[in-house]
Amino acid sequence: MKKIIYAFALVFINYITYAQSYGFGTVSTDLGVGGGKYGISGYSPVNNTSNSGIGLIGTMPRINAEFGLLKFIGVGISYRRGTYGKKGDNSLRGTDLMLRANFHLANSNDNFDLPIGVGFGTSTFGGNINTTQGIKTSGSILNIHASPHFWFGQHVGMFLSLGYNKHMLSKVNLIDGVKIYTEADGATWNMSGVYFEFGISGKIHLKNVSDNPLDKKR
Repeated sequence: MKKIIYAFALVFINYITYAQSYGFGTVSTDLGVGGGKYGISGYSPVNNTSNSGIGLIGTMPRINAEFGLLKFIGVGISYRRGTYGKKGDNSLRGTDLMLRANFHLANSNDNFDLPIGVGFGTSTFGGNINTTQGIKTSGSILNIHASPHFWFGQHVGMFLSLGYNKHMLSKVNLIDGVKIYTEADGATWNMSGVYFEFGISGKIHLKNVSDNPLDKKR
C-alpha cells in the first residue's frame, strides 16, 4: 500500500511540476476590455471630400483562445467588438475575427508568461454617420501585439495587451439617403491604430507538456 501511495505521489508531483508550463496541450482563454486611438482617412463621393482625423475606440469584449503546439509556440483565434467614437445613435461599430500565432518569450516562470504574436483575419465596420448618411465596410485586419499574463494559480490569472491594428477595408458602401456609393465610385475608408486591453485569463492542460518530445523539460 505504501508503495502505491508513493508511486501516486511521484506522479502527482511530476504533474504539478509541469502543470503551469506552457506547452503542447495547454489551452488558454482571455476575456477583456480596452480602448485605443485610431487614425482614420477616407474619400466620400457623397460630397466629393477627403476626410482624415484621429478618434477613440472602445473594445468590449475581447475574447482570445489559444492552443499550445510547443513550449514557446501557440495558435488560436481572437474576437473583438469595437465602438468607434461616442456611443449613441450615430456610433460606429466594428467586429474583428482573427487567427493568431504567439511566441511565448518568457515562459520559465510559472507565474508569468509573455506572448508576442501576429494575427490576420476579417474585419467589418459600419454605422450611422449622421441622420441621413451611413457607412458599411468589410475587409481584412492585421494585428501585432504583446500580451503579458500574470498567473495567480494553476488556472486563473489576468492579462494586459498592447497592440497595433491595421484594417484593410476593400469593400466600402457609403449611404446617402437611399443612394449607395461604393469603391467603384471612388469611396475609400482606411484606419489603423494602437490599443491597450486588460482582463481575466484561464488555463488548463489537456496533456502533460512532457508528452510532446519537441518540448524541452526545464
